[in-house]
Amino acid sequence: MRKAALENCKQRLIEIRDRVSGEVNRLIEEVPRKANPGGDLSHVPTHNADRDSEGLEGALEVIHNEEALLSDVREALNRIEQGTYGKCEECGGPVGEARLEALPYTPYCIDCAQKVVAAGQ
Repeated sequence: MRKAALENCKQRLIEIRDRVSGEVNRLIEEVPRKANPGGDLSHVPTHNADRDSEGLEGALEVIHNEEALLSDVREALNRIEQGTYGKCEECGGPVGEARLEALPYTPYCIDCAQKVVAAGQ
């Protein structure tokens, strides 16, 4: 991978890491409010406890997904530092610059990614 392309990917990964990290922190701060909501009761057909529980579950799911993305991004930054970024972790072949442009945190080439998804990993 060309040095300029590698630096571009690194900058994008840092931006993603910072954005997602901030989002996770914001969501974590909101969890207590969703777990113990205050406010007035209204005459809606859905019970407030049900609605608040759904909001809490949704927030926790988003946090889980964002933390998984954050982990992928950190691993990609580690691969850059180790000099293995852009090499497929499954087959050792090149991931491809176009794929890294689209998914800078991916550890797999397209063929191996499809195999991993098909295997349910």
